Amino acid sequence: MRVVLLGAPVPIEADSWKNDIADGCEALGWTVTHLPARRVHVTDVVRACKGADLFIWARTHGHDPRGDAAAMLRRIEDAGTATIGIHLDLYFGIANRVERVGAQPWWTCQYVFTADGGHQEEFTARGVNHFWCPPPIGIRWLGRVDPVPRMAANVVFVGGNVAGIHGQHRKELLAWAKRRYGHGFRWVGRANDRVVGAELSELYASARVVIGDSAPAAFYWSDRVPRTLGRAGMLAYPDTPGLDEQGLTAETMLRFERGDFEHLGEQIDALTDARRRELTDNALTVISERHTWPTRLREIEGTVFGCA
Repeated sequence: MRVVLLGAPVPIEADSWKNDIADGCEALGWTVTHLPARRVHVTDVVRACKGADLFIWARTHGHDPRGDAAAMLRRIEDAGTATIGIHLDLYFGIANRVERVGAQPWWTCQYVFTADGGHQEEFTARGVNHFWCPPPIGIRWLGRVDPVPRMAANVVFVGGNVAGIHGQHRKELLAWAKRRYGHGFRWVGRANDRVVGAELSELYASARVVIGDSAPAAFYWSDRVPRTLGRAGMLAYPDTPGLDEQGLTAETMLRFERGDFEHLGEQIDALTDARRRELTDNALTVISERHTWPTRLREIEGTVFGCA
């Protein structure tokens, strides 16, 4: 299988899901050419796709090749290469995203995979051949590492807070954690306090519990779920339709109803070392078996080529 990936190559130590796709292709024995979407011309993309089996456009907002991208896709398809679009965002219900659906060239790929799994009818109505892609983890980050004393925390949250996307719940969750745990709570992920790559794995190993949140929607969660669980982080996450069906049950993480912070606090405070180890071991098994990029790429291959 030969793949051309239109993404955003970054240094290997960075934490990029576009790099993770490339790694996943290589783990499957596929040959992959990774091109930078923002800096390449459409003619170079078409040329790179000559004889390729798959063209994958791993979307970054605002990253488009120079030239007519829609015509580029049609030329690639006419030459016999299947075109795939992938993104891990929620679109419907987010004001500054929903108007983009079907209105940009990458949506016209023959197959479009996003993490927005609860709006299939809406995607179809906009002419998008859409498939649900529950977010996976890159295989290089999979596994348990040793804790680092300087990164120890009772409770940690990793990520930003954008009111127009995350709503009121994240603001309330963060305020509650600050009140309840004081200096035992750490918020990582703001502009001057980002932790990625191997250091993120160390943080998850060193924090007793990682509280998580995503924009509220059925059959959607951010990649912080597999990226935390796949590093053996002890995740606490809101109940979301679709999690159980993907094996991400209360036997892999602490689960709570959105806004029920009292119950969340009770679970965190009652967590023993033995139970933490049991849950994180369970999570590592589920993530390694069902939620890595090689697994997701095999599923995409099956959808496109009709193979098991």
